[in-house]
Amino acid sequence: MGDNYMLVAGEFVQDPAFTTFDRIVVPDEEAYAANCLRINDHLIMPKGYPQTRAQLQKLGLPIIELDMSEFEKQDGSLTCLSLRF
Repeated sequence: MGDNYMLVAGEFVQDPAFTTFDRIVVPDEEAYAANCLRINDHLIMPKGYPQTRAQLQKLGLPIIELDMSEFEKQDGSLTCLSLRF
């Protein structure tokens, strides 16, 4: 997420490799929302995950929600669809 923030879910919540980060924990039922992007000063996240969105809003960055439901059916996500330089 940048600025030392990391969005974590599942087995990564307690992973010692991430202890130096300020972790934002995604609830288990919203694990798909852990796959989001920060591009410049905007966060892009999948639509339909209100608990995760509420946590991300605390960062003070504009949030763009996208309907990823068709991609999610095939286990695709925002990072899978991204070319990042």
